[in-house]
Amino acid sequence: MKKWLLSGLLACGMTFGFAAQAMADIVVGIVDMKGAVEKTEANGVLKKLKDETASRQAKLKEGEKKLMAFQQEIKESASVLSEDKLREKAAQYQQMMLDLQKQMQTYEQEMLEMSNKLLGEVQKKMTSISSDIAKERKIDLLIERTEGGVVYFQSSFDITDELVKRYKAGK
Repeated sequence: MKKWLLSGLLACGMTFGFAAQAMADIVVGIVDMKGAVEKTEANGVLKKLKDETASRQAKLKEGEKKLMAFQQEIKESASVLSEDKLREKAAQYQQMMLDLQKQMQTYEQEMLEMSNKLLGEVQKKMTSISSDIAKERKIDLLIERTEGGVVYFQSSFDITDELVKRYKAGK
């Protein structure tokens, strides 16, 4: 019985020893893609998105002002309008509100598509550069800092600055 227990413990010890040795040989790298985008000329992309968003928000704000003015007009003239005219104005108000909501949804969808297209191209190139860096440095596992839930790492594992440098050089 003791022989079986001893040989079992020895086998477990050897297995854990090999696993620990294998883990010691894994090289890990960290990259902050969001930070890299913010540090590069991709800020031009972010500025374009921000400007377009501001432009569309201004248009929506103007539509809201018109809607509110129309609502005020209905309130002020409600006492002098006939029932039919009041219903007609209320229907116009409802239609204006629906149109504004539809425009808002359209803008949101268009901005999402624009963001995905513009930032997708940047991220695709950055991913390719990150892969090249990982291969050159013989990194076995490259983790995205913000998406991977990384709490702590040694700064020597971070390839973000190298990524930014190469991205800028490639542009």
